[in-house]
Amino acid sequence: MKLLVVGNRVPWPLHDGGAIATYGMLRSLAENGAEVDFFCFNTKKHYAENATIEKYFGFCRVHLVPLDASIRPWKALKNLFFGGSYHMERYWDDAAANQLFDCIKSKNFNCVMIEGLYSMPIALDVMQRCKNLSTDQTNSMKSNAAGEMLLPPRIWVYRSHNIEHQIWERLASTTSQFLKRWYLALQSKRLKAYEIGAWKCVNAIIPIVSTDAAVIQRDLHPEGPKIHVYQPGIAIERPFSFVHKPLSVFHIGSMEWDANVQGVMWFLQKVWPRILLLEPQAKFHLAGKGLKKEDPRFFQTGIVNHGEVEDAEDFMQSHGIMIVPIQAGSGIRIKSLEAMALGVPLVSTSVGAQGLQISSGTELIIADDPENFANGVIELLSDPMKSQAMTEKARAYVELYHNLKRNTADLLVFLGQLKDLN
Repeated sequence: MKLLVVGNRVPWPLHDGGAIATYGMLRSLAENGAEVDFFCFNTKKHYAENATIEKYFGFCRVHLVPLDASIRPWKALKNLFFGGSYHMERYWDDAAANQLFDCIKSKNFNCVMIEGLYSMPIALDVMQRCKNLSTDQTNSMKSNAAGEMLLPPRIWVYRSHNIEHQIWERLASTTSQFLKRWYLALQSKRLKAYEIGAWKCVNAIIPIVSTDAAVIQRDLHPEGPKIHVYQPGIAIERPFSFVHKPLSVFHIGSMEWDANVQGVMWFLQKVWPRILLLEPQAKFHLAGKGLKKEDPRFFQTGIVNHGEVEDAEDFMQSHGIMIVPIQAGSGIRIKSLEAMALGVPLVSTSVGAQGLQISSGTELIIADDPENFANGVIELLSDPMKSQAMTEKARAYVELYHNLKRNTADLLVFLGQLKDLN
């Protein structure tokens, strides 16, 4: 299968769940026999040098396109009164759309896979151009240098990383500041309209959890796009190794994502003081992309701010119990799967554990109020035997449900069926 994947960022370095999931999928698609081209924006936030692409993306052909998705105050203000979803407007670029169209015209792709909602603005534009070509009897794509007749791709699929508007709805509902809550609610409403509209334009949708699939199905016509759940997988390369770390708790995740920041602040304000009352010598280790060591919010008793770390897996295996305090989100937390595979005990909110077929007290501890969350952490700190038993079950779960190679092979079967139907 000749597959073109369109992404809104370069998935490198592997410092966050989105990068880990996308990179793993691309590599696994190639290992499972697909011929993969990857068209992606090269933004200032996730900028990659050509040397990085050559070193880490040898399994596919990468098309890097520069794009500035920075928030611009004047455009944001104008959008407030006269625009649609500002999140989507930031990812529109005429030149990028033209380059994607040229890329498509260079090869007979069987399928175009759109990675995440922020890739949609240019993808939808190019999709319409391709449909116009399909109805043009002169076939303006003509042929390539080898004389091969080129035809527009007939299969367009959308890989949904999250139900994006739900994230913003939850952020709005948990924000105490009136103006911020109003603004987030407005943007979530606009984003919802865009997101549902985008779903209706593709041949198939690939969510990462069944709960997201149910939401998508609810908002679509019964005869709408086909749906296939592709659970993110982990390439289990490091062996399972449980080591009890007394009095050590940690969080790792991008602090450039509002949902992570909100969750960490909830933990520090509501949960951490309760833990210190019982374990005054405990340490909370904090790491992640965009984390500034000089941030005064983290100058608190027992907090060790590591900033952005070089090796996330080493960090996770070195600092005891992982917490996932997220209050708003969708999809699956890839970092949680990594921790479960490595032998790291977890305490998470219900939102942080959504999408996982697990139960509290078996593979991890789930708690949503400060008292129970703190009690869960204390329990794992004080009972290494329970922590080990829990991590062993968590590892078995990941091996059963999140095997990267097997899940990707199933995805390719699904895409092949779509191709055969057309």
